[in-house]
Amino acid sequence: MIPYKNNFQMAINALTEARSDHYDGVNAIYRLSAYLEMDDSNLEEDYAEYLERNIESLAKLSVRPNRIYICDSKFEIDWYPKGFQMVLTRGQYAGLLLEFEEFLNNIQFPNIYINNGSFGDDPKEIVRSVNNDMVNFFPEFNSRCFGLNENESMDIFTE
Repeated sequence: MIPYKNNFQMAINALTEARSDHYDGVNAIYRLSAYLEMDDSNLEEDYAEYLERNIESLAKLSVRPNRIYICDSKFEIDWYPKGFQMVLTRGQYAGLLLEFEEFLNNIQFPNIYINNGSFGDDPKEIVRSVNNDMVNFFPEFNSRCFGLNENESMDIFTE
């Protein structure tokens, strides 16, 4: 994974790094992913309290993540699609990632970045047998297309 300076560069990087089956009009989007680097350099509070505070903050986002995986010195945070979200072109995929980038840049965490490791994910859903009425061909990064529903809770995993 090559480090980039900001989320905008990471989103634009999807034009060259993302697998073509992420925007081929056959496969639904599997996930949008970010990572949050833990700031333990000035950690005055208990580690468990630090984790709890950050998890509570993530749970209050306008688009709530589905899964948080806590490992080493970072959180890996995943937003899964609601239903079948599909993009048809590389440009459309990059546009969706730019919306995701804007979302990440507007939340209170200064050290949250797009996880470009997700650009290599295997697609989960092939939608050939699904009625076109069930597929959203113009997904946006919002709570209608991604993340948890109100009555659902986040999955939290640790190493």
